[in-house]
Amino acid sequence: MGLVNTVSRCHRWTSSNGPEHRISKRVIMHLSVDTWVTTLLCCTLYIVACVSRVSGFTYGVCELHDPEQFGGRTKFFCYEKGLYYVPKNLPLDVTDIDISHNKIKEIKSGDFQNLTYLETLNISYNLISYLEKGAFRDLISLTELRLSSNRLTRITKEFFLGLTKLKVLLLDKNNISTIENSSFSIFHHLECVKLSNNMLREMTSMQPIFRVQTLTEIHIPYNNISIFQSTDISNSSLRLQILNLAHNPLNIFRMNEDIFPYLNAVDLSYCFTNRSLKWEVLNRPTRFFRNVKRLDMAGVDVSFERFNMILQTFNNSLTELTLSAVPLAKSLIGSTCHIPTLTTLTLRDNKINILKGTGLEKCFQIKTIDLYYNSLADLEDVFASLKNLTSLQLGYNKFTNLPSMLHNLSSLESLNVVFNRIERLDCSTFKTLHKLKTLSLYGNSINVVKDCVFQDLINLKELYLGSNCIKYLRGAFKYGPAKLEHLELSSNSLASLNTDDFRGLKSLKNLVLNDNKINLIDNKAFDKLSSLKVLNLEFNKITDESLRPSVFSGLSKLSELYLQNNHILQAKKLHNPPFNNLKSLQVLSILSQRHHKTQSSLPYNFLQNLTNLRGFWAQNVGLKYLPHDVFKDNTRLTELGLSGNDLTILSPDIFLPLQKLYRLYLSETHLKTLDFIIQANLHHLYYLQVSNNQISSINDTIITSLPGLRLLDMKGNTFTCDCSNAWFIKWVEEGNFTQVLAANTFECNSPPDLKQTKFLSVDVHSCSVNIEFYCYISSTCLVLLTMIISLMYNFLRWQIVYGYHLFLAFLYDNKKNRSHKPLGFQYDAFVSYNKHDELWVTSELLPKLEGEQGWKLCLHHRDFQPGKPIVDNIVDGIYSSRKTICILSQHYLESEWCSREVQVASFRLFDEKKDVLILVFLEDIPVYRLSPYYRMRGLVKKHTYLSWPKAGQDTRIFWEKLRVALGTRRGSEEENTLSDVQNFL
Repeated sequence: MGLVNTVSRCHRWTSSNGPEHRISKRVIMHLSVDTWVTTLLCCTLYIVACVSRVSGFTYGVCELHDPEQFGGRTKFFCYEKGLYYVPKNLPLDVTDIDISHNKIKEIKSGDFQNLTYLETLNISYNLISYLEKGAFRDLISLTELRLSSNRLTRITKEFFLGLTKLKVLLLDKNNISTIENSSFSIFHHLECVKLSNNMLREMTSMQPIFRVQTLTEIHIPYNNISIFQSTDISNSSLRLQILNLAHNPLNIFRMNEDIFPYLNAVDLSYCFTNRSLKWEVLNRPTRFFRNVKRLDMAGVDVSFERFNMILQTFNNSLTELTLSAVPLAKSLIGSTCHIPTLTTLTLRDNKINILKGTGLEKCFQIKTIDLYYNSLADLEDVFASLKNLTSLQLGYNKFTNLPSMLHNLSSLESLNVVFNRIERLDCSTFKTLHKLKTLSLYGNSINVVKDCVFQDLINLKELYLGSNCIKYLRGAFKYGPAKLEHLELSSNSLASLNTDDFRGLKSLKNLVLNDNKINLIDNKAFDKLSSLKVLNLEFNKITDESLRPSVFSGLSKLSELYLQNNHILQAKKLHNPPFNNLKSLQVLSILSQRHHKTQSSLPYNFLQNLTNLRGFWAQNVGLKYLPHDVFKDNTRLTELGLSGNDLTILSPDIFLPLQKLYRLYLSETHLKTLDFIIQANLHHLYYLQVSNNQISSINDTIITSLPGLRLLDMKGNTFTCDCSNAWFIKWVEEGNFTQVLAANTFECNSPPDLKQTKFLSVDVHSCSVNIEFYCYISSTCLVLLTMIISLMYNFLRWQIVYGYHLFLAFLYDNKKNRSHKPLGFQYDAFVSYNKHDELWVTSELLPKLEGEQGWKLCLHHRDFQPGKPIVDNIVDGIYSSRKTICILSQHYLESEWCSREVQVASFRLFDEKKDVLILVFLEDIPVYRLSPYYRMRGLVKKHTYLSWPKAGQDTRIFWEKLRVALGTRRGSEEENTLSDVQNFL
């Protein structure tokens, strides 16, 4: 196999100034060439990576919200966008993804690849019918998965691979009928599963879910389950706390084992519609359902006896019971009152018109009664004995006035009488309800509120009087209630606000007066509302005359004022700053005024003295001009909405005071350029919305003027697709800081031949030569070349010299192959040896082989042609000899040039495909000493070799074997094949 791995240079020329002598002084003998090659390759790859383009930062119609907005969470929203596939290149650090309400049909294994930080994934309301194996395998941090309203039919064991931390799983509104046995075995933290509106028929099919030890909540309404048996679920106790079986056609309910010792809530609404229901729950010696506190039996239609049997099962701990839409509800009220722990009773939608005789008066322990959607017009005296009642819900009944029996409910804290027919309120109506905190009279026909009606409600905090017929307040709240914090008077017919209307509401924080007809506000109408924080006056008829500083006096804590949809901003100039007294105002909304054709400018002093203003909304108010100093006092403004106006030209001076501006909305303002931004100094601007304008181009100066910009919305502009936008196109595709919303939907408006062409698909590479880029590449290549040359010169220059000679040998070998090879050989053997072994060669080998056996040897010191290149002498000697004898010793192995000569000699082995190599060991060399010399170790493994006998041993056998090895003639030299050579090399 090898042949010429040796090729004499091993002796290394006896000249002291030869290559061996010089290279032995180099540290490179102790370093691996592979290490340097790898280092250089890594450096090259690093530089190439630096030069490479980064991925584009646009997610099409989707939006990525910065962690700063959501408390450190990175949220990706793409719902209702008509998607057919999961968006590609999702950000790897995203924590929340919502791609619901689309048209996605399948989830593939690479759709959520490497999203190891994702915690919530919402892919509900799609058309998903197929989930590829391992689709969620990378979501190791996911805690909530929403797959509701899709087309899944079965759950397999590969379905949830990777979701080891999942806590909430929503699978409702699918077509699931099969759940494989081990499909839920991966879960160790799952707490809630929703499977409502599927096609499950048997509880046994849900055993895999109930095996999850951490499960506390399961919802399986709207399936087709007819039999519920504890043995179909489990034989051991579960940690389940909420069990929802609503809207299933149950006809058998059987409990043989106490498998729900921790169950807290049970929903059996609309389950039992069969009068022949079998309710078999063993309650001895251990009471089943002993910890259930909430029971929903709405819509259950069974016999009176069966119903009582069911209630008795839960009467040990029940606190909340729902009997809505139950035909026997009135008959069952008396039975429920015997449940000693019951505190909340819901009797909605039962068509009850009379409560007398139902036994309700015996529910002494009841605290909350809900009688929504009945036909009650009076309460008689049935509540007189309910001394513990704190909440009474009477909405959507037929009351024309509040019953007098309310006087007896001194413990009442919440009273709801919404959408009845009440027309008036008497001064004595709430006289004894001193503990009342919430009163809702929304949706009645009240037209007058006297000042004595609410004065006795000393603890009232919330009052809802919206959607009535109130035209005047006339001091209705002159005397309180003093602790009221929230007052809603929306959707009435109020035309004016007078000085004494709110005088007694010193604790009021929220006043809602929207959707009235207010056009006149007295001076100091809000004077005593020193605690008011939110004032809603939208959808009224307020004019500039009402925007007087004296109107808002006393509102020292007001932080939010809503004036949208009124008739303000008709005057070109206001005599006094209207909000001069609102030192704490942070949000002011005047959007959508009703006079677009008459307004042209925002008065210069409109926002004067609002030094704490954070958000100003003036969309759709017909503005055509903004004074340059209109925001001079609003230096803390962070959000500004000016969309829907006719602001064709904006001066940068307008925005100079707004150094903290974070969001700017300028959509549909007929803007043609964004050049005003260049000098506006909006360094903190995070979100810029300029959609649906007439902007045709945008240059790098504009973008660089906004160093903090993270979201840019430019949808619906009139882009010009030529070289003027070349920079912008590249920036959209290559940027990694600013997200351009829906950039893939941008279309060209000009030139005509490119109209409706996608903006990002325009080829702009021919527009300009990027001189900076080419300079960067050139300088990088120059630096690399300099480094490589320096490294090669310092560490590899002798290897390069050797490589040069090796190349010359290769050329010589090819030349030999092209010429006719001689039929005979000049020498019988070429001897390769190190100069340290020259004495043995001349004193032992030469006399024996040439003197006694008659072989003709080629020795470098005797037979090399003077003046001829060394490499040529070596190759000529090898090719002129039938065999090559390698005299191996430790000195031979340590010679760098000997190893190189072995490589040169290998050319002959490739050429003639035969073994012509004889290895002679002058001394014992252990295998481990050969390990560093992998080529020689390979030769020893593949060849039989000769060892020179130790001192005193007979040498005749050695010489005889060597004679036999040399005696093989040319015609029989077929020992090894080319594959041996390849294995060796």
